[in-house]
Amino acid sequence: MDFLSLLKQKRPFLGFFIQTASPEFLEASAYAGFRFAAVDLEHAPYGTETLVQMIRAGEAAGLSVLARAPGLDAALIKRALDMGASGIIVPNIDTAAQAAQAAALCRFTPEGIRGACPGVRANHYGAGGSEYYARKNRETAVIPLIESPAGVEHCEEILATPGISALFLGPIDLSVAMGLRGDVDDPLVHESLLRCIDLAKAAGVPVGALSTDPAFAGEMFRHGLDFLACGIDTILMLNACRRMRESMLPAAPDMI
Repeated sequence: MDFLSLLKQKRPFLGFFIQTASPEFLEASAYAGFRFAAVDLEHAPYGTETLVQMIRAGEAAGLSVLARAPGLDAALIKRALDMGASGIIVPNIDTAAQAAQAAALCRFTPEGIRGACPGVRANHYGAGGSEYYARKNRETAVIPLIESPAGVEHCEEILATPGISALFLGPIDLSVAMGLRGDVDDPLVHESLLRCIDLAKAAGVPVGALSTDPAFAGEMFRHGLDFLACGIDTILMLNACRRMRESMLPAAPDMI
């Protein structure tokens, strides 16, 4: 299912950010009931050659796959969408002008400036016909990522930008930018996130966020959050390994 179709159901749903090159993780998360994955091309050590395999795995398992671009990178955004990504999360959006540029890079003329090629995977290698361009303009999710005090300050103008599909909120970068060293539980971070959610609801724009804290996630959903990334696969893997090792310590207290 494409990401915009998930949003149209108007029911909350969950996903992950993905930094490992693991199609198997995408499949497993789908079978566990998660609905989307955001493949992180900003921080992961791979590129679009891996992304296309992740998209294939997600499609096969019924998972919507977004690509998180490294920035307002026209070439990479175009390639990710040509490969069949359901949408693009564009980081570090601080102004309405940047949000408008993100929307333009994700859509074909006359709505944008995305480069066109009929033979790409997203057009079934040409089998999709000329309707492909208008269809993808309708189906592609454009999701600005607010993760700085400037983005929070200009959130209302960003939400009013024509062509954006949803908003995403990044608490980790926001905390670092606020001088809080990544403390996502600081009240100032929570206050900023909830303010942006309230503004998104007032503007009628779907909004998502990253959080691993069920209590704060519940508060965000009560404010109207539409979708939640429950964490990052690498950290999930680390924490699972830690729990397993700790559970075995009583069996051999002198374990090295």
